[in-house]
Amino acid sequence: MMPGMPVPNALELARELVMTPSPSGEEAAAAEVLNAAMLAAGFDEAYVDDVGNAIGVIARGAGPTLLLTGHLDTVPLGDPEEWPHPPLSGAVDGGRLWGRGSVDMKSALACMVAGAAQAAERGFAGTLIVAGTVQEEVNGFGSKHLGRTLDYDVAVLGEPSKLQLRLGHKGRVEVIARFTGAIAHAARPELGENALAAAARFVNALEGIEPPTSEVLGPSTVTPTVLRTWPDGTTNVVPGSAELTLDVRTVAGQGAEEVLALLRGAAPDAGVELVVPASPLEHPDGRVEEQPHVAPAYHLSPDHEAVATARRALSGALAAAGRDLVEGVWWFCTDAPHLAVGGRPVIGFGPGEEDLAHTTRESVAVADLDVAASAYRELALAFLGGHK
Repeated sequence: MMPGMPVPNALELARELVMTPSPSGEEAAAAEVLNAAMLAAGFDEAYVDDVGNAIGVIARGAGPTLLLTGHLDTVPLGDPEEWPHPPLSGAVDGGRLWGRGSVDMKSALACMVAGAAQAAERGFAGTLIVAGTVQEEVNGFGSKHLGRTLDYDVAVLGEPSKLQLRLGHKGRVEVIARFTGAIAHAARPELGENALAAAARFVNALEGIEPPTSEVLGPSTVTPTVLRTWPDGTTNVVPGSAELTLDVRTVAGQGAEEVLALLRGAAPDAGVELVVPASPLEHPDGRVEEQPHVAPAYHLSPDHEAVATARRALSGALAAAGRDLVEGVWWFCTDAPHLAVGGRPVIGFGPGEEDLAHTTRESVAVADLDVAASAYRELALAFLGGHK
């Protein structure tokens, strides 16, 4: 950072990002906003990589590399009439910034830019990278690309955590259960075989399974979420087929095959076909790859050296704001497993209340933004040898 360059205002940058629509797959405008802010703050470079991630770099000679990262994309807005303020207005009211992405997770990215600029003013040895990634909400594509192509030693992921240290989360496996019956007129159901009844028996059988549990992450869970029957569009036909979607939250050691085995054991005579769906993903070179709907669990040991460093840095930053350090795990999936490839530690910390993400009440306390920016500054200085 050049002397005299302004440190960006986290709230103003967060507002600008919130006012820039960025649904998954359409993050280019938000990436431009983020890169412009990083260049204005004196980053050595800011660019868009091959998949659309916005990446800013501050390099200060030999030393380790720290990655501060979060995603640019958001879920859909929902019904604008249900919002207290228009979801793309960037309104500040009642001491809170309102709008889609304010919690999940454009505010964290704004605080990372501000914190990185503050750290550069203080001085450090090594490289500090801020990355705004794409398509987290659909498949984590942007972070998968970072994990494969970017060189860093430690990552800090800014998913909302109420300014608490997060060390992991459960994984997720989506499963589709298919049931086959025989169509008949609903007035003579005995002439057919109701696929919906088979699905109901399977759901009941799920209550008898004993999923694995983790002392840290808690128990694995199986939740039926969507039921479809065919033929559809009519109400007087015995369904000849049915599909049930299951959301399975997993613990360490539970992959897709382990989940399928668990579900088959729940009702071995139900005549159910179990599959893990996949979606096509197009790479920048035109290759199309089928991506299973699987997100691994992640847990960083509390005894890891990176956790000790993060504790020291965050304790000081939070104490200065009159707050205590609290540790835990997220209850939702993140990009942490994609960023942890090769055994690199991923530290979780971000502003915002997780319960407000994806809702029409999404908002973040303005006071938390300054705290988060200071915390990211202290993390950068701790991992990159600042305060010397």
